[in-house]
Amino acid sequence: MAKNSNDDETKDGLDNKKPFVSASDFSVPIIDFAGVHADALSREGIVEKIKDAAEKWGMFQVINHGVPLTVLEEIKDRVIRFHEEDTEVKKSYFSRDYTKTFNYFNSFEREDLSVGNWRDSFACYMAPDLPNPEDLPVACRDAMIILLGPCEEVRWFDR
Repeated sequence: MAKNSNDDETKDGLDNKKPFVSASDFSVPIIDFAGVHADALSREGIVEKIKDAAEKWGMFQVINHGVPLTVLEEIKDRVIRFHEEDTEVKKSYFSRDYTKTFNYFNSFEREDLSVGNWRDSFACYMAPDLPNPEDLPVACRDAMIILLGPCEEVRWFDR
């Protein structure tokens, strides 16, 4: 009887091997803003952590940023409201022009925006210049304007 090469893999237990690295070995970097206004050295340390996380991970979580939970919840509700908007409203914000304050992205169903999915997203650029409220969608305008206050406090990171 011919030997199946897959038999060796199963016999050797290759399908029972544990990965060298598991998902639990990774966590999104957390940047603590608690000392951001303390002194120049603290600020420099936070800036370095942001650079490192952005280069190695492409994302990070910020804690002690001063944005009240109520504001964050309101923004989340307004983001949902934007994504529930009529297709034509969302299409009016679809752009790859990064000079615009607000861009809606739908990279896979550009022509068919009738169904939203996890690939639907938007970006609102708050720095280096604050956006004109008229450039923001009505569905999330008020919440974004409320967020401008806390953003203004940390805007100097861009400078």
